[in-house]
Amino acid sequence: MIIECSNCERKFKIQEDRLPQGKIVAFPCKNCGEKFRLDLRTAVSINEKGNGSEPSDIDLAPDHQPDNQTDANGLKDKILKSVKELPPMPQVVIKTQELIADSNADAKKIAEIIETDQGIATKVLKVANSAYYGMSGKISSISHASVVLGNKILGEVVMLAGAEGILGGNLPGYGYDSKDLWKHSLAVAFGSKIISNSKSPDLVEEAHMAGLIHDVGKIILDSYIVEKKEEIESFMEKEEKTFLDAESQYFGFNHAEIASEVCKKWNFPESLIFPIKYHHQPGNSDSSELSYILHMADYVAILSGIGYDSDDVLYDLEDGTMDFFGFKNEDVSELVLKVTESVNTIAI
Repeated sequence: MIIECSNCERKFKIQEDRLPQGKIVAFPCKNCGEKFRLDLRTAVSINEKGNGSEPSDIDLAPDHQPDNQTDANGLKDKILKSVKELPPMPQVVIKTQELIADSNADAKKIAEIIETDQGIATKVLKVANSAYYGMSGKISSISHASVVLGNKILGEVVMLAGAEGILGGNLPGYGYDSKDLWKHSLAVAFGSKIISNSKSPDLVEEAHMAGLIHDVGKIILDSYIVEKKEEIESFMEKEEKTFLDAESQYFGFNHAEIASEVCKKWNFPESLIFPIKYHHQPGNSDSSELSYILHMADYVAILSGIGYDSDDVLYDLEDGTMDFFGFKNEDVSELVLKVTESVNTIAI
């Protein structure tokens, strides 16, 4: 299906059979930024201003192949070295996760660690009091939170608080405004948690954490994308390619591979590093269940319209993903609704 933004008349390709039928899905236009909606009850594109336009065929541009990098290996080395410049995950987050992983973890000790970072502690209280956890206004201290929420949920909240500070900035290369990447990551985290709860409960904690940081590689690549913004946009438009395709074309690797390098820097376990690396190509992950969970949750987050991704309407599930989970289209629609509801009830 080809849909058109009624504000700037930019056309986008979208795979109709993967969308939640009978719903209205919101999409941000990557050209003008205007949000428009696709009413799947009528298959008509509706601009937020209320204007409608029927989908039309797209005129394909002649084949275009950008110039090859003269020193691709040197560029790759340079980008990988810049991983060292990324702010570290707050030590209180890492230490808290280590303590919680210990079955004999002491709640008082965990609370003391969290309270050493006032910024994290404040965010933890804010998130813990979200409607999502059913504790609105009831938690007054970190110690209280550890008792009421339990160690595992507290660890989840601490991870949310720590990741927000890293993922909350602008990324002009990808077209993200402040909080866009963070909101998308939050949606993927909740989607991963929901899918895991249903299919593999033993992976819930890892799925949530991996969902939060799966796209951290974009922070590293953004400045390099800015340098080649016009070339990349031309390539994506003329070839009907995604940002993922453009990353591989211009840099020789994609943001998922960079994210795995960041996770190594943060000393995260291989059980997270490997699935994050293959979350766009789970078929190459030797049937890693967490890779498929992340891939499915990423797709659901994009359909939910939460956050902004310049190539979101071209994003597609890898063949076999629906079968891997035994999902049908109505299951995807239900996931979209659950993820949207979860994100809307969390304090961020």
